[in-house]
Amino acid sequence: MQRSEAIALGVALVGHAVLFGLLSMGFLAARDPETPKQAPIEVSLVDKVDLVAKAPQAVTPPAESQAPEQGPPEDAAPAAPKEEPQPDPVPPKPQPKAAPPPKPAPNAVPEPKKPVAPTPDKSKKPPTREAAPASRATPSHNRATGTDTASTKPRPRGSRLGDDFLKGLSDKPSTTKSVVPQAAVMSQQAAADIGSAIRRQVQPCADRQVQPGPGAERIIVTIRLRLNRDGSLAGNPQVVGHSGVDAENGRYQDRVDDNAIATFKGCAPLRGLPAELYDVPNGWSNFSLRYKLPG
Repeated sequence: MQRSEAIALGVALVGHAVLFGLLSMGFLAARDPETPKQAPIEVSLVDKVDLVAKAPQAVTPPAESQAPEQGPPEDAAPAAPKEEPQPDPVPPKPQPKAAPPPKPAPNAVPEPKKPVAPTPDKSKKPPTREAAPASRATPSHNRATGTDTASTKPRPRGSRLGDDFLKGLSDKPSTTKSVVPQAAVMSQQAAADIGSAIRRQVQPCADRQVQPGPGAERIIVTIRLRLNRDGSLAGNPQVVGHSGVDAENGRYQDRVDDNAIATFKGCAPLRGLPAELYDVPNGWSNFSLRYKLPG
């Protein structure tokens, strides 16, 4: 190796060493960027209405059953004797009249005449049937007193009640008063409880939203939720109003609206909402809340 080549190689090595040192110092001087801290999103209620609790339908025990009065067993009244039908008398047969004596025959043999049937005498009428005497025995209305000690079955007392007239009745006296419970309606305490339950469930989704710019925390979005009975969304959340919008933050209004919609869509369905307050007036089937960024 020549002397000039050795000098060039040494200069190159020194240059590489200096460059490596400068790069190492630059990496050591760089610091990790600070991660911005995201404050929790504030969600508040629009309409504060309260709950009047709904009492369950009370089951009132039936009144004490009372069977009809049953007396001692009695012998049944003797049956009326059956009337034997009497045969109707047979009318006597009418006796025919005697034929008239024959006339002497003339010399000329006349044409024989046809014998005329004898006409019965209208004055004699056949005897009419005599009506059989109706000898009906009058049933006794006197109350029979039982003397048969072996008769243990109760005799019928003429009641028209069926065999199941005691069905559904209890032999225990009723100690409750039949009072119709009131139906559930929404009031302030119930709405506050429902709003708190919704806020707890959507808070993780609200924390993931990014603040679009300065002054956006002053924008308050009124959003309406249409929910099914299982807490799922029946449609997209709707923005129905704003407040706190000014010349400085007006350009961020659409971004805040998108954050509010994404918050409630990302954490649906909502759980633990009272089923009896779903379809009452001002119930949570159509619920409105206020949404705002922290600040």
